[in-house]
Amino acid sequence: MVMMVNLGGIVPLSTVDWPGRVSAVIFLRGCPFRCPFCQNAELQSGWTPVEISELMDRLFPRRGSGQSILHEFSGSLCIDSVVLSGGEPLAQRGAALAIAEAVTARGLDLGVETNGYHPETLEPLVSEGYLSMVFLDIKAAPREDAYLRATGIRDALPRVLRSLEVILEHDIPFEIRITVFPGMPSRDELKEISDLLERMKPRSLESVVLQQGIPPRGEFEPVSEENLRRLAQSLKFNVRIRSVRRSVP
Repeated sequence: MVMMVNLGGIVPLSTVDWPGRVSAVIFLRGCPFRCPFCQNAELQSGWTPVEISELMDRLFPRRGSGQSILHEFSGSLCIDSVVLSGGEPLAQRGAALAIAEAVTARGLDLGVETNGYHPETLEPLVSEGYLSMVFLDIKAAPREDAYLRATGIRDALPRVLRSLEVILEHDIPFEIRITVFPGMPSRDELKEISDLLERMKPRSLESVVLQQGIPPRGEFEPVSEENLRRLAQSLKFNVRIRSVRRSVP
């Protein structure tokens, strides 16, 4: 059976999605969340199907007539990893697993950027050894009312917490990413997130990133880097500041 991917786009080479690595980024369509200031709202829906084999050919082009053998392996020589992003890439369970198999078969590390809503997809990716890194977006304080306000849907929080448990159970390296908009999350909410992490004692947590939320339609002035640094003082972990969040091309 041919496996199809609902593809949102590809960035063939990135140095920002996985710090310290040179990665290709695959964006998958579909997301259960309806965050009020979504950075990639165009990927929440839509249907642009691509076969897995075609997707791999785009990432790892084969040698054509008159091209050197270096061209055939140019993808794997230029990059050392692949990042699945979206949308919410784990919403496409079959596609995510098929991509994981194809990427690891080529000897590359695989990371995933996820909002944590699909622990049932994350678990096999982790337990079967496909993932080397998880970038987990935490949208709000670990309270149902806060998560409803941040994501637009009910009952997301238990699923996000289960994804965090999966990561900790398997001791896989991960990074927490928190996108900050004016007043959301607040300093007190950030402290609640920090307290949650402290209680869970995450040995494999590499860093916490505060990302500058960009208004999709210019509705507000982004939180300044200076204020992000002040907010970072609310967290008890290694914190990085990311001032601009790139959208899918």
